[in-house]
Amino acid sequence: MLKSLEKRKELLGLIEKISREKGFFDVYDLSGATGMPRSTIQDWVNRFVDDGCISVLQERAGRRRAKYAMRRVRSLPTSACRRIFTTVDGDIVEIFHECRSEGCIAFCEYMYAIGNPRVRKNGLILRQKVKAGLVAGVQNESLDLEKVAVSDGLVYQYIRTFGGPAYSLTEMMESADGVLEIKYTKKGNYTEGIVVTEALTHLAIAVDDTDDAESGATFALTLSLLDLLTSIEGVRRISHNVGFLYPDVPIKTAGNAVSYIELAVKKELVESVIEKAVEYLRAQTHSDNTGMAVKIGLKSCPELLSFTRKARNGIVTAEEALAAAKKSRVRTYEITGPRGIIGAVASLGMIECPPEKLMDVTTSILPD
Repeated sequence: MLKSLEKRKELLGLIEKISREKGFFDVYDLSGATGMPRSTIQDWVNRFVDDGCISVLQERAGRRRAKYAMRRVRSLPTSACRRIFTTVDGDIVEIFHECRSEGCIAFCEYMYAIGNPRVRKNGLILRQKVKAGLVAGVQNESLDLEKVAVSDGLVYQYIRTFGGPAYSLTEMMESADGVLEIKYTKKGNYTEGIVVTEALTHLAIAVDDTDDAESGATFALTLSLLDLLTSIEGVRRISHNVGFLYPDVPIKTAGNAVSYIELAVKKELVESVIEKAVEYLRAQTHSDNTGMAVKIGLKSCPELLSFTRKARNGIVTAEEALAAAKKSRVRTYEITGPRGIIGAVASLGMIECPPEKLMDVTTSILPD
């Protein structure tokens, strides 16, 4: 099912490109561009005609080829939707929608938050964490996420839209990276749609103690690690974050900062991505005490949150970090030494913390 949806999106992208250049396309155009047999291409074209994606400009007659065109060739404005993707952990789903517009993402955050308090921004990415099934909330006048379903490795978002957001659903979201398919139906003054994405695995990797007094910086190394890992096909960038722990520890380079990254990863790539991270850190760190911690999935861990609170308010030990990690199913890696594991484990308890509070150790690490 997933491969079929990916091929569908690939072919529709080619059709739109060729239609823009020539004004139409035929089966030979697609066969030449993809290397697929003409009979297979014709089957796809017939499906697209039935679905209403393309229209027949000229029927086949004798040696004359049939000609087709996109039924909806997009024009301005450019889509505000850059990426839409999802991570899944059992019945918990997190939806990520990266936007090109500060205004649009602020609007969507406000509207979605009416029905779901677990909505927040990370830069230009809007995050929504929900349980699969009906999404309890208050219907509003512009935008509602009504239901989320997970089946056969795919996530289905059921959205009801009014006015401008309906335009986003029908004209913009389909072009977002990560969207496999969109179906929508206009019903009176509103539009209902289903957005289909792949069910990816949420992977958080935290690092601490990578620098010395003369060189290196933990935030810079984790950022370069994020760049490296997201260059792998099947790995999507979510965020790069910096936070503070207790500032008065005796051994620190500057402000006792820690750093973690978040990724959305195809399930079959998780182990190889972690191995790649370990190899990279060993090669690049400047410290003899670098540690790494990894959290797989979306479920919160009370023991991890408790340890992070303690690490932001006072001095903790590596033994305490390892104990909290074990209870929380967090993996730890002694890259070059044990001390960095303290900050790495503590970092992972900050994932739900609003970005503006990460550096203020006097505030709660949990959202309001």
